[in-house]
Amino acid sequence: MMDLDFYVAAATRAEIGGATLGADVSQWGDVLGDDCVEDVRKSRMRRDYGLIEIFFERRAATWRSTGFSLQIHRLALGESMVPAALPRRYGNFRSRVGFEELHKAIQRTGSDVEELERVGEYRHYKIPKSNASIYVVYEADTALPVAYGDVWSINTLPSL
Repeated sequence: MMDLDFYVAAATRAEIGGATLGADVSQWGDVLGDDCVEDVRKSRMRRDYGLIEIFFERRAATWRSTGFSLQIHRLALGESMVPAALPRRYGNFRSRVGFEELHKAIQRTGSDVEELERVGEYRHYKIPKSNASIYVVYEADTALPVAYGDVWSINTLPSL
């Protein structure tokens, strides 16, 4: 497996290492470990693993995941951004991921990718099947070493 497989699973199935939206905080800990920054505010929590941010809501005394974001642009900052469990499963993570490569891999799964409105410096794409959004650098006016056509982030939201 490679990092592209990881991104495709996240974008098309809203899944990271077998954990999906709705999983409780302990299931995410089993997949990614507990080496993260937790930001808790009332009934909401965010766990930041560097590359991955997972969002939770407290429901009936349990923290349930409601979404996650893959901050792919952070990989340009160094390998410490990747949770230790992921390279064992997917190999090395590149510092940049091109949208064209990701787009073709997503299409091979039978998922559609729709282009939506441009958002600032980014092109916004949606995968209807999973309700995931992909933001792609449109104008490379950033301090990070990303270029036109690089994936900035992949974000999931609960189905409405």
